[in-house]
Amino acid sequence: MKREDKSSLISSLQGHIKAANGIFVIENHGTTVKDFEALRRELAPITSVFKVVKNRLFKLAVAGTSFEGVSGLMKRPTAVAIANDPLAVTKVLAKFAETHPSVTIVGGKMDADLLDAKAIEQLSKLPSLNEIRGTIARILIEPASRIARVSAEYGKK
Repeated sequence: MKREDKSSLISSLQGHIKAANGIFVIENHGTTVKDFEALRRELAPITSVFKVVKNRLFKLAVAGTSFEGVSGLMKRPTAVAIANDPLAVTKVLAKFAETHPSVTIVGGKMDADLLDAKAIEQLSKLPSLNEIRGTIARILIEPASRIARVSAEYGKK
């Protein structure tokens, strides 16, 4: 890779990192191209970038950002997911790693916390924001619907 290409890749990654809500690192040793492309397609709507990247170049890209701690996770050949929706990314990665043992979740960072693989696994089991909103809506609507049912029954008598 030429020097100009490297610098443009670093600046592109920096732009995505500045707008990111989370970054996740996986090792993909032994994964087939077909499987990796399936993961890439699944992550496309919820990440700004999902890319196999040289560790040295990614460390340069995260230097000086709030995600600088992620560079310590990059020891072997890795792929990086720069997330728009970090909780959704944890769900996809955990599900994929469960069915593909060649993929290993190394860790990541959301907000101010550096996460290990176990923490990402736990986050993947949490309900999504839409599921939480639905639960809250059901809780709020239930008393009113009970009153309406009781009133309707009372009106029939």
